[in-house]
Amino acid sequence: MQKIAFVDDNLLLCDCYVKRAYNELKEKIKGGGYCVTEALSDEGEVFGFHITRNQNVSKIYGMDCYVVKFVFSDVSQLHDSRQEQILCQLLKKLEHWINTHKGYYNLRIPTHIVDLIKALNATFMNPIFCGGTVEELIHGKYVDDCNANKLTIEFADREYIEKNKTGLMEMTLESFETYQGQYHISGVTQDKAGLIYENWIKGSMNAQDNERCVVAKINEKPVGFVTIKETENAVEGVLSAVDSKNRKLGAYKAMIAYLINYANQNNKSFVTSTQFDNFIVQGVWNSLGLRPFYSIYNMHIDSR
Repeated sequence: MQKIAFVDDNLLLCDCYVKRAYNELKEKIKGGGYCVTEALSDEGEVFGFHITRNQNVSKIYGMDCYVVKFVFSDVSQLHDSRQEQILCQLLKKLEHWINTHKGYYNLRIPTHIVDLIKALNATFMNPIFCGGTVEELIHGKYVDDCNANKLTIEFADREYIEKNKTGLMEMTLESFETYQGQYHISGVTQDKAGLIYENWIKGSMNAQDNERCVVAKINEKPVGFVTIKETENAVEGVLSAVDSKNRKLGAYKAMIAYLINYANQNNKSFVTSTQFDNFIVQGVWNSLGLRPFYSIYNMHIDSR
């Protein structure tokens, strides 16, 4: 029976996945290295969840909105009756928390831990299924630059971002006009869902001190960009957009290829994520050699 440690952190999990080694993460969880709101212990192993308030969403809707992530020091991806019982007990603790802290909750359920899904079904009668996301990675490989149209692709400095912020913002908002995320799916949050992503985009455009940005340019004019986060072991593609008038230039694929090679030059993985149904983007990733390594179901619960 395959057992792994799990925290809902793609940059951390990708390193465990690449090395096929979870012992360091396991010991960190058991040693209290990850904050949990509630937890159970079974034979020394930790089964817990961590709840944070989503400030952006709470402000938009004028209600308390929370995100629930799970932390497991040693969990089987296959069904085990003892494990199912433990996770049912854990979900009962979560149910009590939700019932005593009224609000709107997004439970991020890892799709590969079947007993957590079974425990969810046994505990919550009316969760709102709001789709999911897939995480993909590539490690230790160079790819072709894919830049057939000879765009200039490079990291942008703060001065360039500030100078072109209006155009970058317009490009991004246009790209997200037809976006249908988890808050669009839920009938509770659908009316203002666009504001959630608009605020995220604006925040990302103002966060260049913490997130670097690769741009594709023609004569210094941006036609696309990808923001990244970077750790010791991985580079994550976070937010991206391409000018609708220039989509046939292959800017997106060229930028992702650039980032894959940048990560590889620094002996790091390249990681990124998207919705299950974003097949075009996943097709680009797969053509470059990325592969999925975990995914999440978004289950919403309204306890107001």
